[in-house]
Amino acid sequence: MEIPRVLRHPAPRWLLVVAAATIVPAALCVPLVDRPLARVIAQYRPSVLWDRGITVLEWTIGLPIWPLVSSCVLVAAMIASSAVKRWRYYAPAWTFVAGSHIASRFLTTQLKEATGRLRPNEWLAHGEGATFWRDGIGFPSGHVVLFASLAIPIVVLAPRWWPLLALVVFAGAARVAVGAHFISDTLAAITLVALVTWGVGWLVRPLRS
Repeated sequence: MEIPRVLRHPAPRWLLVVAAATIVPAALCVPLVDRPLARVIAQYRPSVLWDRGITVLEWTIGLPIWPLVSSCVLVAAMIASSAVKRWRYYAPAWTFVAGSHIASRFLTTQLKEATGRLRPNEWLAHGEGATFWRDGIGFPSGHVVLFASLAIPIVVLAPRWWPLLALVVFAGAARVAVGAHFISDTLAAITLVALVTWGVGWLVRPLRS
């Protein structure tokens, strides 16, 4: 049975708190932390466990098979739950997760191209010049957005699944540890997903009363 929109609630406001709590340190990290930390990390050989962990996470959502596997699966679930009458009870939830995931990934691509930020290893190779407005695609972290845009909407729908957020933390730490991203890239990725998830939740109203 489909639940009328007026009987559903939008995504919670704590998403806005998360966005504010990550964008402020991200902005501070750009001038104060990113470059010194990147220099320190570059002096050490990262553990292979970081990349192996990311690889495992990628396979869980089919990324090595095709980058859009997760998006297509979510869209298919959204369409099926909307089309089949007995499944319409779940349609708002599937629409919410699919919308949050796809919109976050799309905006990430646009931001990467617009900011042109170098990755830490690229920045060091260029002689430690500016990190923005060049030919990079480091901002924000695509891996963090990829996993956060699945984990955060799921936790909104099912708060007991909050341990999934640990995967987001791991993804961010792993990308920083291997020199693939500055720490501000990972924090900004969480900001983006939190804002997009709240916005999609405001439109879809996925939560049942």
